[in-house]
Amino acid sequence: MEICRLEHIHKDYRMGEVVTPLKDVSLTVHSGDFIVVEGPSGIGKSTLLYVMGTLLQSDGGTYLFEDKDVSRFSDSEKSELRAGKIGFLFQDSALIQALTLRENLLFAQGIGQKKDPAQADELLRRFGLEDRAGFFPYQLSGGQRRRAMAARALIHHPALILADEPTNDLDEHWSLEIIRILKEQAGSGSAVVMVTHNSRWAEEASKRCRLEDGILIDISQTAAI
Repeated sequence: MEICRLEHIHKDYRMGEVVTPLKDVSLTVHSGDFIVVEGPSGIGKSTLLYVMGTLLQSDGGTYLFEDKDVSRFSDSEKSELRAGKIGFLFQDSALIQALTLRENLLFAQGIGQKKDPAQADELLRRFGLEDRAGFFPYQLSGGQRRRAMAARALIHHPALILADEPTNDLDEHWSLEIIRILKEQAGSGSAVVMVTHNSRWAEEASKRCRLEDGILIDISQTAAI
């Protein structure tokens, strides 16, 4: 089943001069996909995820989510889409400092669906954070915060998971575990789009693309997960 589709997406930034990280990007994402987008830092990979997450409006092209043109959505409709259908694991994501780790998960869950404390506790266990459930974000290490954000991204069973260098700040064990969990999510029917400059993780994907000069190039197609 098709989750979303980008057709000839174009995005400019105007910072004294015009910078165009996305010139002509097309990509179709289906349920069960684990797509990795490679490329060096600063090439526009995060911009691509922000457009896919409806956090940035493109300057050209069409973005369809479940066959609906996102450009026609109101701000509240975009917020509803993000809360109900999209999980974010971004480098600049932030936990709510006034809430404990468990409360952060329950708050995120409650935006899109009925709260389920048991599910929050299970995610904390899966990410090795059960003994930090009552801690506030400032009491967590960088790696623990990264794992907490991964747990938060999955709390509402998103149709689309967007991950920006999700293994940053993680040791070898948890890097492998995060990739395993993302593959597991794809295997259970979600779609995962992950950007990275680490070709090691790209080898785990069902589809590999490279962002070059504002264009997305399909560089390999491996067996399905």
